[in-house]
Amino acid sequence: MHRSKAALVLAGGGVAGAAYEIGALCAIDQVLEHLSVNEFDVYVGTSAGALISACLANNMSPRTLISVLESSLLGIDQLEPHHLYQLNITDLLYRAAHLPGALVQAIQRWVREGGEVSLLDLIETVAVGLPTGLYDSRSLEQYLRAALEQPGRSNRFADLDHELMIVATDLDTGERAIFGLPPLDNVPISLAVCASAAIPIFYRPVRIGDHDYIDGGLRGTASLDVAIERGAELIVCINPMVPFDNRRHPPGAAISDQGIQRIGNQVFRTFIHAGLHYHIKQVRRRHPEVDIILIEPSRQDRTMFAENTMRFHTRMTIARHGFESVARQLCEHYPYYRAMLARHGITISDERIRQDLRNLQMAGDNPHLVRAALVTGGSLHTAPAGLASTLAELDRLLSRLEVTR
Repeated sequence: MHRSKAALVLAGGGVAGAAYEIGALCAIDQVLEHLSVNEFDVYVGTSAGALISACLANNMSPRTLISVLESSLLGIDQLEPHHLYQLNITDLLYRAAHLPGALVQAIQRWVREGGEVSLLDLIETVAVGLPTGLYDSRSLEQYLRAALEQPGRSNRFADLDHELMIVATDLDTGERAIFGLPPLDNVPISLAVCASAAIPIFYRPVRIGDHDYIDGGLRGTASLDVAIERGAELIVCINPMVPFDNRRHPPGAAISDQGIQRIGNQVFRTFIHAGLHYHIKQVRRRHPEVDIILIEPSRQDRTMFAENTMRFHTRMTIARHGFESVARQLCEHYPYYRAMLARHGITISDERIRQDLRNLQMAGDNPHLVRAALVTGGSLHTAPAGLASTLAELDRLLSRLEVTR
């Protein structure tokens, strides 16, 4: 049966969002028959989703990505905090030189205008001395470039077997920029990922040529229309960020009672979620022939809401949570997904994923067994982590080779 052109669209969501997407992709990979998440025709990634998409398009399996969160594997160094959180020292020093003058101006304005000047006015005057972002993404770019330049991979869009588009925002125009399509198809993938993931305040804008780029999520966390323009008839979209439904909170546990960080978190998630669902509604109205599978956490998912999106040390906890929650969703609605995917020439089976859930339940909180179950696709063997991951990846590649013969 002819298989429809399929696209994988990954939204942003910081470190926690990337970990959720990796776990979700492991679950999706386990239900697919004669296909893997590395064999979609089109990949579209935004922000954290751009990083994952670039790896998938370079044939790195989601199980490899889970392993890399805690150890080096197949030429990819272990992902560590310094790869993500390199302080923006150069800009900090440059801006700091303007701070004394800005403070003088603020004092003069306060003396001149007195009670008519607000605290926000004074902060705006001093802001010229603040850096353009807390962190610099150069370390992340170097890390990703080293991983993509390993044998069998490429840091060039033109060399990939599958189409890859990475979405960012042009800072000076506010327009959407799509790396991988002309005129931005010659930009290195590693640099495009950093541009797409340059979250304002956290990261300084990424300059490419004479343009500055920031987080692609500002123009929509997931660009499904890009996949449709490339001919996709089936789209699987993963969005890690949803607002938390806290309506049944006990006294004193409203979101507003938990401080500005929780309020900002809810606002950010609401903005992302509302924009995505409006986008999907419009896409379905204009393209009723395209099937869209949206994977995202439940509105009651306290685990995803409790974690700061940029927190590094909870990455494995979130990856496991992403796997288990998506696996349960796939099992619960298995007949629906089986029928939809069959229309596009894709077969699935729930046998492996149900065994995975049983194995994870047996693993409990043992980090070694949990990691083994996720990395090796359900096995609970206790081989050394690097060897177990490598053998699992070799098995995956051999299986793909057998199918293509």
